[in-house]
Amino acid sequence: MAEPVDVERLGQRLRRVRAQRGLTLEKLFSETGVSVATISRIERGGSKEIDAGTLVSLCKWMGVRPEEFRPGAEPPKPPGRKAAASTPEAVELYLRADKNLEPRTAALLAEMFRAAYEKLAKA
Repeated sequence: MAEPVDVERLGQRLRRVRAQRGLTLEKLFSETGVSVATISRIERGGSKEIDAGTLVSLCKWMGVRPEEFRPGAEPPKPPGRKAAASTPEAVELYLRADKNLEPRTAALLAEMFRAAYEKLAKA
Protein backbone atom coordinates (compact mmCIF):
# COMPACT_ATOMS: atom_id res chain seq x y z
CA MET A 1 0.00 0.00 0.00
CA ALA A 2 1.29 3.47 -0.89
CA GLU A 3 2.18 5.89 1.88
CA PRO A 4 -0.27 8.78 2.36
CA VAL A 5 0.70 12.22 1.11
CA ASP A 6 -0.34 15.60 2.49
CA VAL A 7 -1.56 16.81 -0.90
CA GLU A 8 -2.76 20.13 0.52
CA ARG A 9 0.74 21.01 1.77
CA LEU A 10 2.21 19.81 -1.53
CA GLY A 11 -0.21 22.03 -3.45
CA GLN A 12 0.61 25.09 -1.36
CA ARG A 13 4.34 24.57 -1.82
CA LEU A 14 3.96 23.85 -5.55
CA ARG A 15 1.94 27.02 -6.14
CA ARG A 16 4.44 29.11 -4.17
CA VAL A 17 7.49 27.72 -6.00
CA ARG A 18 5.81 28.06 -9.39
CA ALA A 19 4.90 31.69 -8.60
CA GLN A 20 8.42 32.45 -7.37
CA ARG A 21 9.79 31.10 -10.65
CA GLY A 22 7.19 33.04 -12.64
CA LEU A 23 5.90 30.00 -14.50
CA THR A 24 2.51 29.22 -15.97
CA LEU A 25 0.79 25.88 -15.51
CA GLU A 26 1.63 25.09 -19.13
CA LYS A 27 5.33 25.76 -18.60
CA LEU A 28 5.34 23.57 -15.50
CA PHE A 29 3.68 20.83 -17.56
CA SER A 30 6.42 21.10 -20.17
CA GLU A 31 9.10 20.82 -17.48
CA THR A 32 7.55 17.96 -15.49
CA GLY A 33 5.22 16.07 -17.79
CA VAL A 34 2.43 16.40 -15.21
CA SER A 35 -0.79 17.52 -16.89
CA VAL A 36 -2.09 21.07 -16.44
CA ALA A 37 -5.36 19.70 -15.03
CA THR A 38 -3.52 17.62 -12.42
CA ILE A 39 -1.25 20.50 -11.39
CA SER A 40 -4.22 22.85 -11.11
CA ARG A 41 -6.20 20.34 -9.05
CA ILE A 42 -3.26 19.80 -6.67
CA GLU A 43 -2.63 23.55 -6.25
CA ARG A 44 -6.33 24.23 -5.58
CA GLY A 45 -6.52 21.47 -2.99
CA GLY A 46 -8.93 19.47 -5.13
CA SER A 47 -6.92 16.24 -4.93
CA LYS A 48 -7.04 13.96 -1.93
CA GLU A 49 -4.28 11.70 -3.22
CA ILE A 50 -1.81 11.55 -6.09
CA ASP A 51 0.17 8.77 -7.68
CA ALA A 52 3.81 8.20 -6.82
CA GLY A 53 5.10 9.22 -10.26
CA THR A 54 3.40 12.61 -10.05
CA LEU A 55 4.71 13.18 -6.52
CA VAL A 56 8.26 12.29 -7.54
CA SER A 57 8.15 14.49 -10.66
CA LEU A 58 6.86 17.53 -8.80
CA CYS A 59 9.24 17.09 -5.87
CA LYS A 60 12.20 16.70 -8.21
CA TRP A 61 11.18 19.89 -10.02
CA MET A 62 10.86 21.79 -6.71
CA GLY A 63 14.10 20.35 -5.37
CA VAL A 64 12.53 18.75 -2.29
CA ARG A 65 12.19 15.21 -0.99
CA PRO A 66 8.81 13.44 -1.26
CA GLU A 67 9.09 12.44 2.41
CA GLU A 68 8.49 16.09 3.34
CA PHE A 69 4.84 15.63 2.36
CA ARG A 70 4.00 12.66 4.57
CA PRO A 71 1.25 13.60 7.04
CA GLY A 72 2.86 14.51 10.34
CA ALA A 73 6.36 14.47 8.87
CA GLU A 74 8.90 16.53 10.73
CA PRO A 75 9.90 19.58 8.72
CA PRO A 76 13.35 19.39 7.17
CA LYS A 77 16.13 20.98 9.13
CA PRO A 78 17.16 24.37 7.76
CA PRO A 79 20.26 24.10 5.59
CA GLY A 80 23.63 24.92 7.11
CA ARG A 81 25.58 28.09 6.55
CA LYS A 82 26.26 27.13 2.94
CA ALA A 83 22.70 27.86 1.81
CA ALA A 84 20.55 29.38 4.53
CA ALA A 85 16.76 29.20 4.24
CA SER A 86 14.88 32.41 3.53
CA THR A 87 13.10 34.02 6.44
CA PRO A 88 9.60 32.88 5.32
CA GLU A 89 10.85 29.30 4.88
CA ALA A 90 12.44 29.33 8.34
CA VAL A 91 9.22 30.65 9.90
CA GLU A 92 7.22 27.97 8.09
CA LEU A 93 9.55 25.27 9.41
CA TYR A 94 9.10 26.47 12.98
CA LEU A 95 5.33 26.73 12.64
CA ARG A 96 5.07 23.22 11.20
CA ALA A 97 7.26 21.88 14.01
CA ASP A 98 5.06 23.42 16.72
CA LYS A 99 3.14 20.51 18.25
CA ASN A 100 0.55 22.94 19.68
CA LEU A 101 -0.64 23.99 16.21
CA GLU A 102 -2.88 21.96 13.94
CA PRO A 103 -1.17 21.39 10.54
CA ARG A 104 -3.81 23.50 8.75
CA THR A 105 -3.34 26.36 11.22
CA ALA A 106 0.45 26.24 10.81
CA ALA A 107 0.07 26.29 7.03
CA LEU A 108 -2.30 29.28 7.12
CA LEU A 109 -0.05 31.22 9.51
CA ALA A 110 2.95 30.49 7.29
CA GLU A 111 1.02 31.67 4.23
CA MET A 112 -0.03 34.89 6.01
CA PHE A 113 3.54 35.56 7.15
CA ARG A 114 4.92 34.94 3.65
CA ALA A 115 2.38 37.33 2.09
CA ALA A 116 3.17 40.07 4.61
CA TYR A 117 6.92 39.51 4.28
CA GLU A 118 6.80 39.69 0.48
CA LYS A 119 4.60 42.80 0.54
CA LEU A 120 6.94 44.59 2.96
CA ALA A 121 10.04 43.46 1.05
CA LYS A 122 8.68 45.23 -2.05
CA ALA A 123 7.92 48.43 -0.16
